[in-house]
Amino acid sequence: MTNWKDAFDSPFMSSYELDGPVQLTVDRVEQKMVQLTKQELKNVAYFKEAKLPSGRPTKPMILNSGNCKMLHNAVKSGNVDAWKNIRIELSVKPNKGRIGEAQGLAINRIIAVGEGSAPVNAKTELTPESPNWAGVIEYVKANKQLGLANIINNLQSKYTISTATKKELGNYVD
Repeated sequence: MTNWKDAFDSPFMSSYELDGPVQLTVDRVEQKMVQLTKQELKNVAYFKEAKLPSGRPTKPMILNSGNCKMLHNAVKSGNVDAWKNIRIELSVKPNKGRIGEAQGLAINRIIAVGEGSAPVNAKTELTPESPNWAGVIEYVKANKQLGLANIINNLQSKYTISTATKKELGNYVD
């Protein structure tokens, strides 16, 4: 028996392929050039499950900005390499902007963050080469009355800080 969906042969998952909400596990996300109306760089999610509940093959999914934000918030990292082993619930939702199709794929919720994903409280390393170094130095100078130990303790809630960087920060307290 031929299914009407077989006539729409896209290499990417589309809203018509889901019969209802499904749970999938992100295997990886890659940034790659894809051909839509033109060649564009897109974030593409690949899933661990080979088949959807309907029995149709699971295809990669082009992530829109809302779906990217959901994955970003799940692991507190914008690095797409950290967006793996995240269990999601995927469904079809009306497109608010009415750009393209009337309906699109949306991550409803994050079910679980698995092993190998970035930790939820992932910290970045603070170094003099960090893009926000100047802001950190302003913070240190404005709060030098707290003392270096307290300033570093406050910064370590957001950053990992090496001994060499701690010594460098000390130059702005004295």
